[in-house]
Amino acid sequence: MTASGGRHPLVAALVSRGMRRGIQRGFNAVRLSGDAEALRHRGPLVVCANHPGWWDPAVFAWLQHHFFGHCHGYGPMEAAALRRYPLLEKAGLIPVDPSDPQSLRQFVHVARDVLQQGHVLWITPQGDFADCRVRPVRLQPGFAHLVRHIPSVRLVPLAIEYPFWNENRPELLLRFGSPVPVGEGVRCVTTRMEAALTETMDALARDACARDASRFTTFVQGRAGIGGLYDVGRRVRRWVHRDSFQPRHDP
Repeated sequence: MTASGGRHPLVAALVSRGMRRGIQRGFNAVRLSGDAEALRHRGPLVVCANHPGWWDPAVFAWLQHHFFGHCHGYGPMEAAALRRYPLLEKAGLIPVDPSDPQSLRQFVHVARDVLQQGHVLWITPQGDFADCRVRPVRLQPGFAHLVRHIPSVRLVPLAIEYPFWNENRPELLLRFGSPVPVGEGVRCVTTRMEAALTETMDALARDACARDASRFTTFVQGRAGIGGLYDVGRRVRRWVHRDSFQPRHDP
């Protein structure tokens, strides 16, 4: 199977649209902090993200659509889970069974084909869900094997958080880190990415704890307010005082 063999453009577009709509409905805002140099890259790219929750694939779909429309996005998914959702393979997810050496070899073959065609590979090398504050950050070394023989690939960390600030829905906070060199041994690349991802997560944590939207570039701003009787009461009070109603809790 090649990178293009498992992906169907129409299915991929529909799945991506559904995930992006989920982002718009599920979050108060999508915000990006730091230097987004990675978003200007035009070539093979491996994005190594932390793994805070099940929203992560939708986040990747949102980023792929908004910033990497010149190419396609792919990512691994546990083979048993993917068999329950066969359409996802046609959307660009690559099956992998970590306990099966043949499955791992097949994944490496497909992933390298993806990168050699100049696409983006989105991965969460922590493996399991992990809290954003857990240290040290430990990564599985598979991604380092992938990039060893593709000198043109860019390897970058991505920090993700889903904190609640002042609205009834969480914020989606993102930060890309500096690229990690790939032309060295597997252990060295893995160690450097652990350090780079930790640094990026720490920087995003500081911005998240500040609860200051001015530290970010905001790309999506959803509806605000709690709704129901609570917002009806707030509207009435504003009307009585002849003030305009502001549903957001932030000024």
